[in-house]
Parts: sequence; structure tokens; C-alpha cells
Amino acid sequence: MDARIDLFDPVIQILRPISPIAWFPLAVLWFGVGNAPAIFIITLSAFFPILLSTVSAVRAIPPAYLRVAANFGAKRLLLLRAVLLPAAFPTIVVGLRIATGAAWIHLLAGEMLGAQSGLGFLIVDSRNFLRTDLIVAGMLTVGILGLVIDRLVAWGERRVRFAWGLGQ
Repeated sequence: MDARIDLFDPVIQILRPISPIAWFPLAVLWFGVGNAPAIFIITLSAFFPILLSTVSAVRAIPPAYLRVAANFGAKRLLLLRAVLLPAAFPTIVVGLRIATGAAWIHLLAGEMLGAQSGLGFLIVDSRNFLRTDLIVAGMLTVGILGLVIDRLVAWGERRVRFAWGLGQ
């Protein structure tokens, strides 16, 4: 499995540092004006943190776990569900939390670039009218919503950990 991942690593490492904002003109050309380009940018900004944390998490699973599962005759689906996911889950969630933050940032940047609504648009529009009160209110709203989103992800993590018997 490592050989397949290593095969794609150069492509991933070339695409990963390209800012999702740089993809915005192509996204508009490919998907037109509307929500589709924003969804593409958000997905792109979240993809690499999740991918890299997942690959790292799976590679860090002790080989003894896999040998024990093989000794008990675990098939691929059971191995994935009962060994790989629970063992890799804590590191995957770190990538998910980073990805949600990155997606949130890029959503706002996309709204600043070409939307007619949303918090990003509010901040840019307020700048155009020299309304620093609305700029600060928009920024505080962004921060508070970011906190709420992060807390929701952490809450989901705790629920999954509890369901899998992984502790608090």
C-alpha cells in the first residue's frame, strides 16, 4: 500500500502548496458563477490536511495490530472498521480540525472575491463604505462561528471515541 501512496506523493506535493485562492479563476471557468466554485475551493482547502493526516495516521499504526487481526482471520472490511479506523482516528481528527479551519478561511476569502452575500462580502463591502464597526462585527462573527465549528468537530470526536470505547 505504501508504494501506491508514494506513487502519488509527487503530485500531491506539487498541488498542496498552491493556494486554493489561486484556483478561483479556474473554478469559475470550470463551474461557472454560483455556489459550485465556492464548494470546489472549500473542498480543495480541506482535502490536503485530511489526506496527509490520514496517510500519516495509517502509517503510524503498529504492525502488531495488523498481525493480530490477521491471526484472528479478519477480512478487509473488518480490519478497516475494527483496527485501522480506531487506531488512526485521533490523528485523522487533527487533520479534520485543521481542514475545517482552512475551509472556513477559504470560504470567507471566496466571498470576498466574488460573492454578493456572506460574511466575507460584508467585510469587503463595509471596507468600501468605511464602516469599521461592521468590519469588526464581521470579524468577530467569523471568529465566533469558527469557534462554534471547532467545538462541533470536537464534540463529534468525543462521541465517536466514546462509541468505540477509546476513552474521553
